[in-house]
Amino acid sequence: MAQQHILIASSAPDAPGIHADLAESGFAAIHLTAPETAIENIRSLLPNLLLLSIASRPDAELSSLSLLSRICGQFPQLPVVVVASELDTPTVPEHLAAGAVDFIYYAGVQKELLTTVVKRNLAQGRLDHLEGESSIAYSMLEQDQKSGFRVQQAMMPNSPMSFQGLTFNHQLYPSMIMSGDFIDYFELPDGRAAFYIADVSGHGASCAFITVLLKSLSRRLAQELVAQGSTTDVLHWFNAELLQWQLDHHVTMFFGIIDQENRMLEYSNAAHFPGTILCQEAGARFLKIGGQPLGLYVNPNYENHSINLPSAYSVVMFSDGVFEIMPQASLEAKEAELLATVSHRQHDLDALVDELGVLAADTLPDDIAVFTVASV
Repeated sequence: MAQQHILIASSAPDAPGIHADLAESGFAAIHLTAPETAIENIRSLLPNLLLLSIASRPDAELSSLSLLSRICGQFPQLPVVVVASELDTPTVPEHLAAGAVDFIYYAGVQKELLTTVVKRNLAQGRLDHLEGESSIAYSMLEQDQKSGFRVQQAMMPNSPMSFQGLTFNHQLYPSMIMSGDFIDYFELPDGRAAFYIADVSGHGASCAFITVLLKSLSRRLAQELVAQGSTTDVLHWFNAELLQWQLDHHVTMFFGIIDQENRMLEYSNAAHFPGTILCQEAGARFLKIGGQPLGLYVNPNYENHSINLPSAYSVVMFSDGVFEIMPQASLEAKEAELLATVSHRQHDLDALVDELGVLAADTLPDDIAVFTVASV
């Protein structure tokens, strides 16, 4: 049976004791994190169970409720057990109503129930209403998908990351375990910064495998881009490489290069939608879209664009999955709402994600990527 990963999200003094008790009971893969980094660790570890501590301070209780709501919205399949350090903790029912599947009082003799509660919820999570051989097959498939997701996460650049006076920040929210959205950014030998957002057509593992190919091409491009010329030339280069693989999927891409020394953004678009948003003191606006997807046409048409940049600005990009969760009826209304939201939240990626309702969505019909590049 695959090893079960348990994540403890707690800054309470008894957190090491919880870790020690579980280790003594035979659990090997136990990870401890502060609540502030819980979501980041869920993405990287994909645990089978989360133990979320409820602290005794009122402000911390509200924080744990808020965190629980975000976790349940973003990771609906992850069972969360809340852990209260005091027997009279008043917010346990509120946490259960917010999405926790179970609770444990880690106080007094109740501590002895910790292992029982953990085992019960791990077993329930494994079964997930499936039985017999179907359950085993499902479990194996799920573990393979999670392993693939970890590979994808390892390929992604660190976020946030800063170089050349720029800060790069991104989040990916897959509709399934693995994602067909991909983001990369890197410093060029001549000091400029290159970045792109890509969206592979379709869903699931077959799309995710193409993101591995994109990462391989990125590594080559980081060394060869100076010789490639313009961003239009880069898209032609990506297109030619993808055509050689005779893929059943196509890829949309926005590719940009920022020259901070000369305050210049150069970009080209291979049918990526929604349009990239440039934010500056004068306001926010969509950059030009167009072009043809990568991996379909032998001689596609792309346009090269250049924009003079102010000292303070940000570039905000999305994959088209964001439109799937927006309530507006028309595409025009969705675009207007997206532009307005970015105008108010351009420098705060977490607030941008919250305001768009990404974490609150019951399901994600499509992968969602959010990517920002901002001058420091």
